[in-house]
Amino acid sequence: MSNPSKRFVVNASWLITLRWVAVIGQVLTILAVIWILKIEIAATGALAAVIGVTAISNLLLSFWFSRNQPAENPPDITLGLVMVMDMLSLTCLLFATGGPSNPFAFFFFVNLSLCALILNRNWAWALNILSILCFAALLFQHHPISELDFGFALEPIRATGEVTIPQAGLLIAFSTCASVIVYFMTRLTSELRQQELDLRRAQVVQARSEKLEALGTLAAGTAHELATPLSTIAIVARDVEKAFDEHPPEFPGAEDVIEDVHLIRSQLDRCRNILDRMAGQAGQAIGETLSQITVKQLMEEILQELPDRKRISSQFEHEVSNAYVKVPLIGLSQALRGLFQNALDADATGKIQLTVDRVHDRCRWVLEDRGEGMTQEVLQRLSEPFFTTKQPGKGMGLGVFLARNVIERLDGTLQFDSVANQGTTVTFVLPLDNSLPPENDGT
Repeated sequence: MSNPSKRFVVNASWLITLRWVAVIGQVLTILAVIWILKIEIAATGALAAVIGVTAISNLLLSFWFSRNQPAENPPDITLGLVMVMDMLSLTCLLFATGGPSNPFAFFFFVNLSLCALILNRNWAWALNILSILCFAALLFQHHPISELDFGFALEPIRATGEVTIPQAGLLIAFSTCASVIVYFMTRLTSELRQQELDLRRAQVVQARSEKLEALGTLAAGTAHELATPLSTIAIVARDVEKAFDEHPPEFPGAEDVIEDVHLIRSQLDRCRNILDRMAGQAGQAIGETLSQITVKQLMEEILQELPDRKRISSQFEHEVSNAYVKVPLIGLSQALRGLFQNALDADATGKIQLTVDRVHDRCRWVLEDRGEGMTQEVLQRLSEPFFTTKQPGKGMGLGVFLARNVIERLDGTLQFDSVANQGTTVTFVLPLDNSLPPENDGT
């Protein structure tokens, strides 16, 4: 469940609980006023109806909440409408019990604080305006209670036909207090949510770093373990080559066998080169020394070991070609090479279009293929380690994961846009290095 969904669940649960507390508290207060304080309330039936509506609506809200799973980004409209109902219910209760002279009028501020805590800024200010209108309506008309009589100063405006100074002062004070509460509560909750978001991002970055370090350790260990058997195979293959050279075989198909042995030797050499890189460099982009190179040099390093590099059609803006970047050359080139290889694999025969341009102080690379594309479900899982859509044996599902980690560590971004049966566009952005190159640096 996403963070907005969790917050919605917590807010809805608290709101349901607090509404039950409010219903019970309202019932007990009315009973205490009637039986203990012996204060006569003329509209007890209306009060019971308002409290009953609140209780029934809370039952419906509880039922709806238990039957409906929150969406990825649930809207605030449901909880907002519930709080509008509560604001109007409180106004009705106060209308029948003395209006602004009723001490429980301060509960407007409780509702506003709760609203600013669980709803977004727009809803909070909307309910703030509603509360001011409701309080103004109570000043205009309410049912007086003799035990709460403040005299002419707080009699309903409708009855006296004029606005007294205490009434105007109350409305101004109420509006000011309500607005201050909403302002500081919304600001506080916004900062708390931002801190929570920053914390979650830091946790995600830390988790990715731990995975990357684990992969680096696994790669180095794998390279070490495979080095011995591959060396043995290389020795045997070399002995077979030497034996064939000294004693050429004469059986049918001997030339093909000799060619296969040479192929085994060449592939073994390639495996040894790969293992050397894994043992010394794989997973170590974090600790690799940063090198200052041009964007064109980085491109050449990426394409160096791509077998189908001729199918990549590149277009460089002149002002970015010789611009400098400061990057871990080996780690970054390996990571980006995986993205290029994925594009080549997606479109096995067509041309891959690469556009490199400059956006302010950043270098943007746009890689486009015309392959089968990807669905939204695949795009959402694309950065997960060991997730791949390739056939078994064709990939481990680590390329995008490693590329995203290396790019984001350099304060860059990686984005995928894809349409099924139309192709995929990969956009990655790297910051440019504005410092002088070493040969021009006066130091």
